Amino acid sequence: MKYDLIYGKSAFCLPGSAVDYAAKASQNDLRVLMALGSGRFADEKSIASFLGISASAVSGSLEFWRGTGVMESSAENGAVPEQSVLSASSEAAKKVKAPEAGRDDYTSAEIDRICAQTPTTKELVDMCQTILEKTFTKTEISSIIYLSDHLRLEDEYILMLCTHCKSKDKASLKYVQKLGIELHDKGIDSVKSLDIYIKNESKKHEMEYKIRKLFGMGDRALVPKENMLLDKWITEWNLPFEIIEKAYEVMINATQKPNMSYENAILEKWRAEGCKTIADVEALLGAQKKAPKKQGSSETSFDLDEFFDLAVKRGAGSPGADSDK
Repeated sequence: MKYDLIYGKSAFCLPGSAVDYAAKASQNDLRVLMALGSGRFADEKSIASFLGISASAVSGSLEFWRGTGVMESSAENGAVPEQSVLSASSEAAKKVKAPEAGRDDYTSAEIDRICAQTPTTKELVDMCQTILEKTFTKTEISSIIYLSDHLRLEDEYILMLCTHCKSKDKASLKYVQKLGIELHDKGIDSVKSLDIYIKNESKKHEMEYKIRKLFGMGDRALVPKENMLLDKWITEWNLPFEIIEKAYEVMINATQKPNMSYENAILEKWRAEGCKTIADVEALLGAQKKAPKKQGSSETSFDLDEFFDLAVKRGAGSPGADSDK
C-alpha cells in the first residue's frame, strides 16, 4: 500500500540525514525535531511548554541532534537555532563536542520519568553498580542517565565502559562519564568501536609494561618525551616487541646505557629500510655485517655518527639525555 502526505496549506522541511538517526532517537527527540523544523518556536522554553516536557529535556534532545550533525547552533543565550541553520553536514558534527556539564541536570523526578519510559534503564543502573561494586548516589545515577539519555550510548556500551574503567582501578562515576564524553567526541560511540578502542588500550598497556621492564624504568612516571616515543612505537608504528627489543640490544652495544632517543633513531632507520618484522631486521643486520666496513668503524651494526646527525635534526641532544640516572 502506498501512502501520500497531505500538505494542505503549509509544509516544513527537515534534513534527510535525520532519518538515519530515527531509530536511535527517543520519542522526545523526534517531537523536538518536528517542533524545531516547524519554525514556530523561538527558544527551548516555548518548545518545552508546547510539548509538555522540561526545558532540560528539550536541551538534551537538541544536543542529540546537534551531535549527529543534523543541526548546528548559531544563536546566543540558549536561543533555539532557526530552521535555516539546520545542516546535514557530518563534518559539522565532528566539530561539536558534547557538553561536560550535565551530571546534576537530572532531578529525581526526571530520573523516575526516564526509568518509567525506558524500563531497561533501572536494570542498566543496577548492573553498573554491580560492575563498579558500589551503591550509587543520585548524582552518580545521573551520570549513567546522562550517558544513556543524553549521549544515546547503548546499554552494552555503558556496561563495557564501566568494566574497562574498573579494570584500570578507576571506578569513579566522574571518570566513567568523563571518558564516555571524550570517546563520544572522538566518534567512538558504538559497541564495535569501543571494543576496538579497549583492545588497543590493552595492547598498549601490555607493550608499555614490557618496554618499561626492558629499559629498567620501574613504576616511575614517564616524562613527556618518553610518552611521545612510546606512543609512536606502539600506536603510530605498531611495532612488534621483538623489533623494539632488538633495537635495544643494538643501542646498548653502541652506548652501554639505555637511551630512548638513540633507539628511536635506530627504529627510524629500520623503518626507512622497509623492515616490518624481526626477520626483516635480522636480514638487514646480516647484510650489514657482510658489507665492507669503513676504515676505523666499530663493530656495531648502527652508525654512531649517523645517530648524532639524526639526533641533531630532531633536537634529541646527546645520547645520554634520556637515560635513567
